[in-house]
Amino acid sequence: MPTMSQIFARRAGRIAFGLGLLVGVASLAHAAWSGFVGAHNPARFGAVRLVGLTWFVAILAGAVVRAIAARLRWRPAAEALFAESVMVPTAGIALLLPITLHLPVVVAVADAGAFDFWVTASLWISGSAHVMFAALCLLRARQLIAGRLAITPRAIYVATLLTSCVPFVLLWAIPPLLVAVTALPFVPMLHALQRLVDRERAEIRAVPELPRAIASVERLPRAVAVQPRRGA
Repeated sequence: MPTMSQIFARRAGRIAFGLGLLVGVASLAHAAWSGFVGAHNPARFGAVRLVGLTWFVAILAGAVVRAIAARLRWRPAAEALFAESVMVPTAGIALLLPITLHLPVVVAVADAGAFDFWVTASLWISGSAHVMFAALCLLRARQLIAGRLAITPRAIYVATLLTSCVPFVLLWAIPPLLVAVTALPFVPMLHALQRLVDRERAEIRAVPELPRAIASVERLPRAVAVQPRRGA
C-alpha cells in the first residue's frame, strides 16, 4: 500500500495536471473570443496547436509536481488536498476533452483552420452546455468526496443535453446531436470517479499511524525524567 507521502504526491500531481488544463481552456476561449471580435470572420489562432500543447504541458506539469512532492519528507493530514485533487482535474477534463474529441474529426474532414472556426462556433453555440456539464461534474465530485448521495452520470448526461437545446435547437437539432454523441464517453468516466474516491479512501484507512506512536515514545523519556524532580 502507498504511504501517506505518496498519496499526497499523487494528489499534488493531479492538481497540477488539472490547473494546466484549466489554463489551456482559458487561453483557448480567449483566443477564440479575440479572433471573433477582432475580425469579420473568426481569425486563425492555432486551436489545434493550442489544444495539443495544453494536454502536453498539463501531463508534464502533473508528472513533475508529483515527482518533486514524492521526494519531500513530510506526513500531511489524511484529507490534505483530497477534494482539490479530485475536483480540479475533473473541471479541466470536463471543459477541454469534449472539444479535443472533435479535433481529429474536424481536421480529417476539413483542415486545421476549420478547427479554429469550430472552436469559435462551439464557444457561442454550445458554450452553455459545456459550462453546465463541467458544473455538474464538479457537483458529483464534491458529493462523492463528502460521502453523500451523488448526482448520477445519467442525470448529468440528460441535463447537459437539455441545456444544449437552448436556444439553438432550431439549427436542425445539430447542437443537441453533437452534444449527445460527445458526452457518451464521459458516462463511464463519471462512474470511474466513484471508484477513484473509494480507492483513495481505502488507501487512507490502510495507512498505519506510525508517527503518532513514535511521538508517544519520544515524549515518554521526558515524562520519566521529570518524575524524580517532583519526588525530590
